[in-house]
Amino acid sequence: MGMIGLIIFFMILSFWSSPVIDHKTGLEWADDLFNQLSKTSAYKIPIALKKATRFEGIIVDLGVNPKWPGADEKVAKIITVNGLAAQVLDDGRVRIRGDLGLMSKAAIMDADLLFADRDQELQDKYGMSGREVIYYWWTGYDDLVRRCIQLNRPSEADFAKFMMTGVLEPSYNFVGIRRADISQNIGRVVFLLGFYVFYAVLYGFSMMYIFEGIGITATKAARKKEA
Repeated sequence: MGMIGLIIFFMILSFWSSPVIDHKTGLEWADDLFNQLSKTSAYKIPIALKKATRFEGIIVDLGVNPKWPGADEKVAKIITVNGLAAQVLDDGRVRIRGDLGLMSKAAIMDADLLFADRDQELQDKYGMSGREVIYYWWTGYDDLVRRCIQLNRPSEADFAKFMMTGVLEPSYNFVGIRRADISQNIGRVVFLLGFYVFYAVLYGFSMMYIFEGIGITATKAARKKEA
């Protein structure tokens, strides 16, 4: 029974490792589906816009260190294109000064464009790829988090951290992946989760029967009696 179960296990694995669905393997198909669902759940642009509105009127003044050669000019360009002040300093840093709420709304709208795979619009606006734009925005907010912590401004630090992890990183990481709604794919999700449980149980019982067949079993140790 154990060998039969193991053979079935590897037959299913061979099938799912073959291009059987839209020229993709079953594993790639399942991975794509969950990535698409994840992209939908990671979309927090409306929430971010509401948060940014609360920080309008708060002025930030910080130095950003892009770390890569030539990146300082690109950071300055992104900031100035959106109507904020940016100055490249002699030490390679970029001094940014402007309204935190308005700056954040500009970053959010750029992230929304990349999230929707409208990279060409960002290239037309800044002369660089969408991922570059989002990366340099991320660099600015990374330094802003540290600066706000130093100044004991926890609300601004939390918001800047949210901008990094809830807005900029998802837009960067999900490039090229289309969005999918769980309500329209509930059948596929239930099938995949059920299949995963069945597949794990099949392997577990097959190995258990094989070990029992060759005489290896798990038993309780005999209780030692006191003399």
